[in-house]
Amino acid sequence: MPETDDKRARRGTIALFAAAAALAALGLGLLFTGHGGAERAGPRAAAGSVPQEAGTVSPSSPTPPRTGSAHTAETAEASPAPSSLPAPMQKAARDFTIAWASHDARPGRDTSYDDASRRAAAYAVGDLAADLRTHKSGTAAAQQWLRWTARSVQVTASVIGVSLPDGAPAPTPDAGFARVAYRVTEKPVSGPSSVSVQHVALKLRRTDDGHWYVTGLPDA
Repeated sequence: MPETDDKRARRGTIALFAAAAALAALGLGLLFTGHGGAERAGPRAAAGSVPQEAGTVSPSSPTPPRTGSAHTAETAEASPAPSSLPAPMQKAARDFTIAWASHDARPGRDTSYDDASRRAAAYAVGDLAADLRTHKSGTAAAQQWLRWTARSVQVTASVIGVSLPDGAPAPTPDAGFARVAYRVTEKPVSGPSSVSVQHVALKLRRTDDGHWYVTGLPDA
């Protein structure tokens, strides 16, 4: 007997339900196979991301070493630019500054702030040398000396560099000016030391015996 239209429609509906059930089963199978396992192992890279190359710095990597330029900037004070002043003139300026700016307030050492001036007189000539040998400090220096003696402080000056002062004329074979940058370290018998950087301008001349001496302190 030929199938009626109703029978054919029912058979089509049953076939559609069967196909839908098969597709649902396939989807469940895919969910619990390789794709789901990969997601549990770790998150996938974001679209468009580039893997990090070996040797690059990540947030957890150690900080890379400093560059040479940073190191140079830190050591610029300790390594001043070459000076245009004659070497003997520089030496005279260095020797004077170290003697003039160094003090020793420990027991049995210097007896006053002015002992440094008298030591510096050995590197000076003329009126400056005479003044340094007889110099009497004012109230501020006397008070500073009392503070040093109370803590038995040794004050040491070390020269950083000697250069031509800004605006000063170039030195002649027998005279010239110098600017001395020096480091002052105050070290008490106990407790931490303190360090400062200071400057002094000097006027120098070469005597007949060929040696350079300080003849003035223009800014003092």
